[in-house]
Amino acid sequence: MGQRILVVEDEAFIAFFLDTVLTEAGYEVIGPVDDALSAMRVAAEERPDLALMDIRLKGELDGVTATRHLVEILGVPVVVVSANASQAIDSLRSLTNYILGKPVASEELVSTVREALAA
Repeated sequence: MGQRILVVEDEAFIAFFLDTVLTEAGYEVIGPVDDALSAMRVAAEERPDLALMDIRLKGELDGVTATRHLVEILGVPVVVVSANASQAIDSLRSLTNYILGKPVASEELVSTVREALAA
């Protein structure tokens, strides 16, 4: 299997799309998980090579909080994939250079993941 990517997405259809595209591109998908607390727990346990993170998630914490934890505490790079990317760009810029808007094309997703993993 290829590099391991944690998918954090609370919309089932989008999570399925991300999982399918990444698997077809040769990556091993962890998850998907649908809330920030699960993302932080699974990342600590599984130590993925990268995480794909939505910003708006169910539960008490959001994707910005989870991104901060993954990057600063666990050292896991994050690609943000969100329909609401503009609301969190300022707080995310210090954590990641990879912010994709929804909907995202499969080609753009795979090329961004490759770039983030190579950084």
